[in-house]
Amino acid sequence: MPKNVLIVDDEKVMLQVMQKSLEPYKESFTVIFAEDGEEALAVLKEVDVCLVVTDMIMPRMDGLTLLVHIRSDFPHIPVIIMTAHNRPVMERMASKIGVAEYIEKPFEMEELAVKIEANLGDSVQAKEKGIRDMTVAMFLQLIALEKKSCEIRLIDVPTGRQGTLSFENGELVLALLEELPRDEAVREMLSWDDVTISLQKGEA
Repeated sequence: MPKNVLIVDDEKVMLQVMQKSLEPYKESFTVIFAEDGEEALAVLKEVDVCLVVTDMIMPRMDGLTLLVHIRSDFPHIPVIIMTAHNRPVMERMASKIGVAEYIEKPFEMEELAVKIEANLGDSVQAKEKGIRDMTVAMFLQLIALEKKSCEIRLIDVPTGRQGTLSFENGELVLALLEELPRDEAVREMLSWDDVTISLQKGEA
């Protein structure tokens, strides 16, 4: 039975091209499309999705915010990021961010199909590619890479301690954790292993 793959991109022409190009693979997987993160979350709540492929820059809810929600609510689902960043940058990042794969735009549709099928496999490796293990450090690197302006809240699950990090164009501008100085607050939050991440506000 074909598995459901959710592809998220706000470029309608791109979605139309992918819909047509991936049609020959319908026996392996069924493609569902969403135009932004909000629409994608609505699909995830209603449909049994086995893999998400998402762009990072989108209106309403961008890819970074979508990753936060997937990490929190659907940590078993692997994610492939579509990015315009160059290959060396993403090769350093992909395995550490917690996403299953990345694919650099522009790409051949056959390349995307191969990556999708590889991450829908029944092997133990494929099943362990959910985003649950995305660390604070890797999340912050992705914010810097995408030059995002946002505020995130971190909660250390074992202790309940809460901290806040604010970014402008990918640069850290504020770190709040109790009465600690900024650099010490950052180091402390980066040391948390079991942590909840929530995006308080941000710009696409």
